[in-house]
Amino acid sequence: MSFLWKLGILSGLAFVIFGGGAFATYELFIKKASRTPTKGNEAVVTPTPDPGIALLEQGKQLIAKGNIEDGKRLLISIFQSFPKSVKADEARKTVGDMNIQDFFSPQPSADKKEYVVVRGDSIAKISAKTKAAPELIFKANGLEGLMIQPGMKFIIPSGQFSMQIFLEAQAVELLNHGQFFRWYKALDFHVPPNMKPGQLKVIGKEAWSGNARVSFGERKFIGSSRWVVLSQSGITLYSETSPNTPNVQKPRFGIELSPEDMEELFALLPKETPVTVSK
Repeated sequence: MSFLWKLGILSGLAFVIFGGGAFATYELFIKKASRTPTKGNEAVVTPTPDPGIALLEQGKQLIAKGNIEDGKRLLISIFQSFPKSVKADEARKTVGDMNIQDFFSPQPSADKKEYVVVRGDSIAKISAKTKAAPELIFKANGLEGLMIQPGMKFIIPSGQFSMQIFLEAQAVELLNHGQFFRWYKALDFHVPPNMKPGQLKVIGKEAWSGNARVSFGERKFIGSSRWVVLSQSGITLYSETSPNTPNVQKPRFGIELSPEDMEELFALLPKETPVTVSK
């Protein structure tokens, strides 16, 4: 897609959101970019302004004023239409932080239901009743231990997640209902040689502490290193929470994320989650 074509899309978006402000977008990004002074018979190439700089500020202003959805759409347009913008990563992080905060918030939505703890319940039993991973229930409700009491109200969020691995960018993108949800930059990225784009899926989740597998509910689960294993690839998404005395040897091929990012993904991703490998 050409730069001017992208700017045409941008102007349309700006007109919808800002009304008359679209004229300013035209003046700044399109009209200015189209002016090409000449020197003799040779065109003089002038630097093209980075649209992401102004768009990021405009998006944040909309969000601060309470116009959340329009602000998010503007930020998303930065990394989708202008992925090389110097503000693309900041826009991804801002939108991702908002998405994860909304997902785990107690505010009602179509993807959340409330569960009231009854006598005899445990997180494992609630997990079986609701089909939600115990790690997700634990994280969504800000629990610090396994002791729960009758009458406690839990939020049970759900999503339709898929994941995309970008080989060149060395990053992982999480989608929910097919839309951008979260972006994770790898700390270390080591995949099989000559790996090609294709389709994978999550086939397992593992937690490691002191060179031993641990399960949810065990004392050493909190603070453990988390793994998400992908099919037919030899690739594992993983973290290491104890770099000085590793909990487990690194996988031969893997994508290392921060412990915080892996704890989050571990809670969100069920088995069979589809994964797309892209250039």
